[in-house]
Amino acid sequence: MLLKTLKGRHSVLLILVPIIIVSLWMGAFLHPESLTAGQDQMPLYELLRFLTAGNDFILNLIACLLLVLMAYGMVRLNEQYIFIRQRTDLPAFVFAFIATGTIALGGMHPSLFAAFVLFLSVDRVFKIYQGTATLSNSFDVGFLIGLASLFYLFAGVYILWFLMTLAVFGYFRSKEILAGLMGFIVPIFLMFAWCFWNENLPEFLHTISKLFSFHNHLGAVSVFQYSYWGILGFLVVLSSLYMLNVYEEKKISSRKYFIVLLTFFLVSALSFLFFKGAGVEQYFISIIPVTYITSHYFVLQKHSWIGEVLFYILVISSILIRFIG
Repeated sequence: MLLKTLKGRHSVLLILVPIIIVSLWMGAFLHPESLTAGQDQMPLYELLRFLTAGNDFILNLIACLLLVLMAYGMVRLNEQYIFIRQRTDLPAFVFAFIATGTIALGGMHPSLFAAFVLFLSVDRVFKIYQGTATLSNSFDVGFLIGLASLFYLFAGVYILWFLMTLAVFGYFRSKEILAGLMGFIVPIFLMFAWCFWNENLPEFLHTISKLFSFHNHLGAVSVFQYSYWGILGFLVVLSSLYMLNVYEEKKISSRKYFIVLLTFFLVSALSFLFFKGAGVEQYFISIIPVTYITSHYFVLQKHSWIGEVLFYILVISSILIRFIG
């Protein structure tokens, strides 16, 4: 059975992860297109475009590498913090399938780089709960969120997520709050200083204003794409309900990690609703918690045949969407 095999620990299986991502993203390499054509972007993403000479094929290769690194990182993070009470490679495969499941995001987008940086911040957030070096880890979280916002403006809203995690972990204290806010300000201040020194601060501010005012819309979305998102939505709701059902059985740390991941997802959803410039690209960020929540359900739910059927539906729909989406 596919699910039973993939939720085990077989190092050779991890070789399949980049193969899955590359295969499902083949269209991005055969017909590379810019996902941000005609739009001004934040400075670090513009720097990336400059370094790659605006070559969409190279940018898509970098994007693919980021997805592979995040997929492997999903496994490592679970092994370190045991959010799922079992050592399993399944999060890498779940991430590989759902990360490539939105046709409109077949390529590099600033939000993908931001998602990668924000994923690194999750590790630092969990370290805060362990009570070691809370100030330096708070600073690191804030710094990473600030850095992510210089790739993708709306990533800055995750500073609110950081403050909420401090409250969840019982570290909502002036020292940790100040350390996180200082970390958040540092990269932004340095960018403002650099732009001021090079006399292009008005251009930077104009870019921020345009990104805020830009009305991002879904455009033409097929019924198959909506169906795929519906499947993911159903799995997220089902997995969350399952988590709530076994919540009291969890270790205190696992409960808090779940709340933090759920909060991460809610911040992404609210960003999409409240910022008209934040569009479907939020998908890259929101699938970080979705991967863990759904993987938890697939690994631990007791009716194996139900899990197998739902996992087959996820896998088959992730493949079909590339052909009929």
